Amino acid sequence: MSMENLQANLRRFMKNENLSIPALAENSGVSRATISNILNGKADPSNSTLEKLASSLKVSMSMLYAEKPILKSLRYRTHKDLSAREKSAKETLLYTIYDKLNQYKQIEKYSNLPPLIDVFAFPREPESAAHRLRRKLSIAPNMPVFGFCEKLNSLGIKLFFFCFGLSKTFGLSVNKEDGGPAIFVNTGTANVERWIFTIFHELGHIILHPESYDGQIIAENEHAKEETDADLFAAEFLLPTEVVKEKVKGTRDFSFIRKVLEIKQEYSVSYKCVLRQYCRAYSREYNKILPKFQAMYKQWKKHDFKGYYEPEALPKDRFSFEDPNFKTCLLRALGKDDVEWELAAKLLETDVESLKATFEEAKPFAKDAARYPF
Repeated sequence: MSMENLQANLRRFMKNENLSIPALAENSGVSRATISNILNGKADPSNSTLEKLASSLKVSMSMLYAEKPILKSLRYRTHKDLSAREKSAKETLLYTIYDKLNQYKQIEKYSNLPPLIDVFAFPREPESAAHRLRRKLSIAPNMPVFGFCEKLNSLGIKLFFFCFGLSKTFGLSVNKEDGGPAIFVNTGTANVERWIFTIFHELGHIILHPESYDGQIIAENEHAKEETDADLFAAEFLLPTEVVKEKVKGTRDFSFIRKVLEIKQEYSVSYKCVLRQYCRAYSREYNKILPKFQAMYKQWKKHDFKGYYEPEALPKDRFSFEDPNFKTCLLRALGKDDVEWELAAKLLETDVESLKATFEEAKPFAKDAARYPF
């Protein structure tokens, strides 16, 4: 086991928990001198010491010695201004991504995911690519997109939803070389609208920019062409401009505001997405339309949009943010006694009793080998 890995991981976990050496010593019962010696490579700690440190840092002992993962096909754009804790959380996120991909690989023999869509068959122009994908998924041009996760699975894409511990990263993605293509969405960010948009923003990168999956973590430039392309792809896929153009026709002032809010509810997007698509449809300036909308809404509802406020925010319980294929694979693995109940429950972020109830509910479908062949 590498002492260098232990030193780096211990520092990283301490930053994640915002613990100084004295604070960790008090929490763990390990002396300050011992912790300092471990961090400086002057001590080879006993298992007892490691157990105390791991428990205090809320990690397993194996995580203290984990090697830094290498993800060759990662696409990760991060905010350029990160605190020390955020930089540490960014490093921890890579370990989490690596572990989640490996967990998926271990049960992938039970997967019925189709091969990845041929991204090279799509046009590189965002709007055209979004329309092509709608046709491929048999979604009518004027219809909302339902069943986000199922549709992504049908394209051969894996999904992961969890809190990154970072407020400045909405999502990222990994391509085939590391067990993807997979999209990771930060559920610790503002709202459901952002989660949904992030799914298709990252899908936009997979389709439009496959060459950008080079394993590099790059400081984000929200005005870079790749980012604006992915935003346009996501917006046009979720809410085609022609839909907005038709629906807002003849509205003005408060009737316009009400129509914008109706559209955002129907198409599961943010109000800003609706306004951007409106501006694109009618060649208006977004930077002028947005403050006008907010001022009129404030006059109407007495809210000033502080703190990333989303009017008439979408409720989380309307959607299922999970990878349905991953759940199916785990149920199949349980049926074949290939995974322990406790581990399966942990991976699905539920308890064993709830998982057993789900398993029993699935039994009527056991004859359908495409679903649960156990």
